[in-house]
Amino acid sequence: MTSVSPFVDGPIGEPGNRPMGKIVIDPKMVIALDAARAAAAIYVALFHVLGERLTGIWQLPFNFGQEAVIVFFLLSGFVIHANERNRVFPPYRFWGRRIRRIYPTMLAAIAVSAVVLWAQGTFEQRFKPSELIGTLLAVQDVSGLKPGVIVDSVLGNGPLWSLSYELFFYLIYPAVMWAWVRQPKLTNHLIGLVCCVSFVLYVLWPNHFALVTAYFLLWWCGAMAAEAYGRGDFRLRGVGSPLLWLVALTALAGGAIVYVGGELKASTFPFLMLRHFAVGLVMLCLAYTVLGRAAANFVAPAGKTIAWVASISYGIYVLHVPLLADWSLATDSWLGLVAAVPVLVALSVVFDRWMLKSLPRI
Repeated sequence: MTSVSPFVDGPIGEPGNRPMGKIVIDPKMVIALDAARAAAAIYVALFHVLGERLTGIWQLPFNFGQEAVIVFFLLSGFVIHANERNRVFPPYRFWGRRIRRIYPTMLAAIAVSAVVLWAQGTFEQRFKPSELIGTLLAVQDVSGLKPGVIVDSVLGNGPLWSLSYELFFYLIYPAVMWAWVRQPKLTNHLIGLVCCVSFVLYVLWPNHFALVTAYFLLWWCGAMAAEAYGRGDFRLRGVGSPLLWLVALTALAGGAIVYVGGELKASTFPFLMLRHFAVGLVMLCLAYTVLGRAAANFVAPAGKTIAWVASISYGIYVLHVPLLADWSLATDSWLGLVAAVPVLVALSVVFDRWMLKSLPRI
């Protein structure tokens, strides 16, 4: 593996203030990242489909769709930082590239939801203009799981909640990078502190923006893992201080459970946040163990297939609810569900591969 990262002589986990180069990712690592992305998208689809159909012990393996989304946040931080760190300025070009990647397929998913629900005669009762506007403005979330939500995702497409977080991360990334290239150690600590304080504020005064700010620490840990990778540091400690701040954030989430008290559910606030932060911490740690290396070696021979599935994973993620969970063909019988899967794959190819290739590059 070769890397053009110039941060080769700084302390472990804290690069110095020098010009940035592009991080070159080894082909085996690319396959591993693609495999994680594809597996997370497919698992979220299984979570929404089989989690609703199965009961008892058969349902248990499909109860962790929320945790799969946390994998997306870590992967996004890693991949975006690796690819964009040396071209994040001017910010408007970076934002343009991210909007080009996120919005067209998301709009296609909204359109598919509208068609499916209209054909079934339920569009009017499901559609709320405020949810459409909120989703387009990237402030959607899931009100059934947490307080302080501005709007739910339009037409009940729950997985779209994570896109509001992603777009917020993209929005602040240029400003964070401006500070980080000048004072990396201080910036890493400030990010950790701000995220932890934001979570405390959310617990005391639930609001969307405090919560997404807290979650930025997960994304930034992925970014700093990429930074460590780029300078050839393959140890967990290479992630640096953000990892310790994530430990602190997880502890605060545990404290929030005690503070809120009462009858708590594992799937809702505040227990849900503990699950998210703890799983992010565990996943990050596991990636650096022998299990992480073994998983990378295991998937390497299937690189081409994995790359193809990963190339439509975003489409699968945003399209599976209208096609597999809302469409009566899929919900009325197991045979109908099997018949709907090829439709999901086909539309994911159209809206996540072909359409993206047809759009002008920025």
